[in-house]
Parts: sequence; structure tokens; C-alpha cells
Amino acid sequence: MSEEDSVSYSDMDSRGFLLIRDFLDQSEVEMLKQDFESAALEVNSNYSVRRLSASAMDRLEPKFRHVNEQVASQSSVKVDCLNDGVYFSTVSEKATLSSPRKGAQAFPWHQDHENYWMWFDVKNYLNFYMPVVKPVVEKSNLTVVPLDRLHERAPEIHDKLLGRGATRVLPSGNKWVVKDDNRGGKVGTLDFDPAEIEETPELRPGDLLLLRGDLIHRTQDSSTRRVAASIRYINSETQVPRASLAKGGLAKMLMMLNARYLFEPVFQCFDNAEGNSVRASEIDLHLKQVRERRLSGQEAQNTSKLAFLSRLTKEKLRG
Repeated sequence: MSEEDSVSYSDMDSRGFLLIRDFLDQSEVEMLKQDFESAALEVNSNYSVRRLSASAMDRLEPKFRHVNEQVASQSSVKVDCLNDGVYFSTVSEKATLSSPRKGAQAFPWHQDHENYWMWFDVKNYLNFYMPVVKPVVEKSNLTVVPLDRLHERAPEIHDKLLGRGATRVLPSGNKWVVKDDNRGGKVGTLDFDPAEIEETPELRPGDLLLLRGDLIHRTQDSSTRRVAASIRYINSETQVPRASLAKGGLAKMLMMLNARYLFEPVFQCFDNAEGNSVRASEIDLHLKQVRERRLSGQEAQNTSKLAFLSRLTKEKLRG
């Protein structure tokens, strides 16, 4: 029996993640290493990442599709559209919101932000997280808070966080506050350290840690130079509401401004559709067309901050 044969895909419902050892073979790991070295640094100012090439993602797509089919057959999570992929490293190559100086890059407890704002549905959103460079098995992994353990210790917070994103979990005295970076304020408070219920799968190059978009996670440490490919799938049928994209507080506005190269095309897509909601597949196609134009030099890599703030203000006024 292979490693994959023993995987319980229903864990995506009960736990929010699963592990498949040796998902990539050595040639695929080497391919991703080379792809990382040749990849350009993204203009995202929230954190330091490089983007996977379309050819690298296409080469691995049959493997991803097989996993998605198994997940869909054994859980309620449904994804079918290869959206995007980036390389996360524990070394920041530029100053960003999360790393004010070049050097070590680590992310504290959080649910992902940008994918929640862009796609709205993060239960039906999967992150294929695969180490490519991993010097020490025990170091620089991804630490997660399993859904079942969170439900056991804090059922009310668990229920509030299901299907949502854009939160951070921060210490406050002897408690931990779940901050809402979407609307502002807080979701609630934990009376225990999340480390008490965390799990840290020790990953080798080529292992796959599959995560739901609403799972709380953090970087274990940045003491080694680890590089991981993070490839994202969405549900093509998700209806993305226009109003939800612009609404929110100061933290959301700042992070959207820092990643305006992602969000401006989404607003353009809503303009083109002349509707209050658009299917995720339409937004995904538009984003890919924009990336192609940018790669060919037909379109600027980013809009100006002033232009985007003006656009965001108009969107907020739409109500």
C-alpha cells in the first residue's frame, strides 16, 4: 500500500489539513528548485514571494487534480480550478509589511487574508504546500491548529472561524485575541495558548501538506533557509460578491493597497461583468489574462497607490 492509499481525505472536513509523504518525486522537486531560482520577485509589499511559472504548475496539475478528486469524494470540500502559485521562503528578499527589513521572514498565527478577500469562499479553497528547499526536517515547518482540537477547546471560536479568513491570533496578557483584519475589532478571545493544541508535521522536500483556506497556521521558525511552493485551487462555481471586496477596515485597506496588482484586476472584472457578483472562474480567467499582458510588457506590473485608493474609495461608496 502506498503512502497516498493510507490518507484519510475526510480529514479536510474534520481537521482542515492532511499530509501526503513523497507527493513529488526527485525530478519534480529539482524542477521546482530551478523554477524558484529563475522566478521574479513579486511586487506584493505585504510579504516577500516569488511566483511559480505556469509551465511548472501545468506539469504538476494532473497530480493536484487526482488529490482534488479524492478530497471531493470523501469530504465536503470542492475545488476544481488551478488559480495561482507562489514560493514562500523563510528569507525575505525585500522590506515588507510582515518583514520591515530584509532577512528572516516568519508569519505568526493567522488565517490567510488576500485569498479570503478575493474569493470569499475559503472552505472550498485548497493550498498545496510543498517544501522544495528544506535543510533540516525538524525546522522551519508550517504549524497548524487542527479544526477538531480547536472545536474541543474553544467551540464558539471554532464556529466563528469556519469558512472565514483575514484574522490574526495575538497574545494579550494571559489570553490570546483573535483579531479581525477584515472589518476591524476582534472575533473573540482564547483563554489558552494556541501552542497547546498545535501540530507541526515535519516535512521533507516533496512532501505535501494540504490545507483548507480557513485553517489557522504559522511559521514554525525561520532559523533555516526553507523554500516551499504554495499552489492554490478554488471552486470555479463560487459566486464572489462585489460588495464584500471593498468593505472593511484600515488593516484591510492597507493590505489591499500593498497587493493592488492583485485586487485592481478583480475590480476590473466586476466592471466588465456589470454585476454585483461574478463567478470565481471568470475572475480567475481575467487575472491570468492580465498576468500574460504584464509578462509580455503590454501592461504595467502595478497601478499607482493614488489611483488604487481612488478606486477603493469609489467601491466603498457603492455600498
